[in-house]
Amino acid sequence: MIKLNLDRNKKYILTCSFGPDSMCLFSLLISQGYNFVIAHVNYHLRKEEADEYRLLKGICEENKIELFTIDVHMPEGVNEEGWARDIRYDFFSDLSIKLGINDVLVAHNQDDLLETYLLQLKRKSVVTYYGLKEKYNYKKCSILRPLLGYMKSELKDYCDKNQVPYGLDLSNFDITYARNKIRKEIVKDMPTDKRQELINEIKSKNSDKTLYISSLEKYIKKDLTILVDEVKNLNDVDLQMLIIMYFEKLGFYHPISLSFISEFKKILFIKSTWHKKMSENAYFCVDYGVIKLYIMRISKYKYTLLDNVFKINPNSKLYRLIENKEIMIRNGLKSSDVCDFSGVKKKINRCFIDWKVPYCIRLIWPGVFSSDGELLYVPHYQKEYKEEKGSLLLFSLDDFIK
Repeated sequence: MIKLNLDRNKKYILTCSFGPDSMCLFSLLISQGYNFVIAHVNYHLRKEEADEYRLLKGICEENKIELFTIDVHMPEGVNEEGWARDIRYDFFSDLSIKLGINDVLVAHNQDDLLETYLLQLKRKSVVTYYGLKEKYNYKKCSILRPLLGYMKSELKDYCDKNQVPYGLDLSNFDITYARNKIRKEIVKDMPTDKRQELINEIKSKNSDKTLYISSLEKYIKKDLTILVDEVKNLNDVDLQMLIIMYFEKLGFYHPISLSFISEFKKILFIKSTWHKKMSENAYFCVDYGVIKLYIMRISKYKYTLLDNVFKINPNSKLYRLIENKEIMIRNGLKSSDVCDFSGVKKKINRCFIDWKVPYCIRLIWPGVFSSDGELLYVPHYQKEYKEEKGSLLLFSLDDFIK
């Protein structure tokens, strides 16, 4: 019998793909009296997804379970596995905030645990944890894996015996993928004693790893930044692990090599500002003594006040600049753009330098333009930017940077 050890006083978000693992957990939550909603992502990567969603929706309606979904399409030129992971976990985190539900359930099982560990060994990955954690924090939510103690075959058998419907992703059987090859040729028929041997090995390694990780935690500040002066003298191996830890705290997974760290350490000694684009929407930056990863929600924008992203403060002393004018608010300010600051005209590039504006903030910083393209106003940047009563333009950086 599969027994869940969860808090009955809590409400959960169950991530459900309609595969046998997540549908088994769906059924267990219902039969054992837990309160939950469903989160489902339609990637539009398989033709079966439409039918699976229709069946999942019907089961949710039958059991009076709320279903929340997103439909996404993979852009060209991205890594499918990484893209899909980022999409779903960001969805789970955003949904957690929206619903006020902290705990997100994922139906990973013992086979997933062993596959992940063996894949880490095969790739010689530098990791903060071997295998899969039963619980960890992702941005604003907690990810829980209550089925790690059960084999995949046990979950499928449960579904078959209890007539729980599910779908099979045929791409999981394609052994050209390294994980699928490990799944089919090593883990699937692995004897119980060998499984336990590997699990014990994972626990032992993680016990040592936990102590090491704890010694580096102090360098990551509460505002999720790292101070250059505190880490520039770390050895390469420690700095490598620290950066990997830091990225994971922000929900960003990217391999970091020792050669990258070697070059990065040189930067810390010779440059006050530096940036590297790590992915389509993520920038790793050094700005005036602070190391920070910026994950951008948006790269370009152009708004009117009707879009409700920005608001004008009519009580600002600067309201005269835009009063009775048709305005447009956009990013992409040019270094050569000139704005009038209390009677003094200055180039935007000079302002950014004087204000010590981080690179990624410059990318999304707004300017207020007239209908004929004249730059009327640029908000003054301050560290830890917050709206002030005297500000003409009211907005939140959280709308643009995760």
